[in-house]
Amino acid sequence: MPQVLYLGVEGVLFMRPGSTKLQSWRHQTPRATPLPLLPAISRLLADVPNVSVVINSRLVADFGYRGILNLLPEEIARATIGATMPGNRVHRRDAILSRADYLRADIRRRRPSHLVIVDASPYAIPYEYIAQSVHVKKTGTDEANEIAGLIKLLLEEGIDTTEDNFGLLI
Repeated sequence: MPQVLYLGVEGVLFMRPGSTKLQSWRHQTPRATPLPLLPAISRLLADVPNVSVVINSRLVADFGYRGILNLLPEEIARATIGATMPGNRVHRRDAILSRADYLRADIRRRRPSHLVIVDASPYAIPYEYIAQSVHVKKTGTDEANEIAGLIKLLLEEGIDTTEDNFGLLI
């Protein structure tokens, strides 16, 4: 599999959901207030077309894969090949698995030759992939350009993450 960008949604592309309780069974979509990193990642993916995106967000379980995909700009949506957790099913959150566990399982399943993880939650980044990740702490315009540059640098490094080379996948 080619390069994969595992992309968190809340706190990275859009503001984290507020305290408003949405009812996913009513097919509501989350409030999507874009952050400055959204256009920066869109531009990055337009410039680097050989990168596939996998969404790593609990919002997929809550609102469905297509619901989240429809919120994304065309450049990101076109590059998106899936999500780490299931969506579009009867609403049922799996409280047993963390986002990091879903991410590990997806990496084992897809076996990307190179990966980069971008997330606002440090708990969603598996410790064994820290070197290939960007933890988004601030989302201002200046930080967005810096983060996009760091993502591009990690994508260009091309660190091989397959089991045969590093034994990272258990």
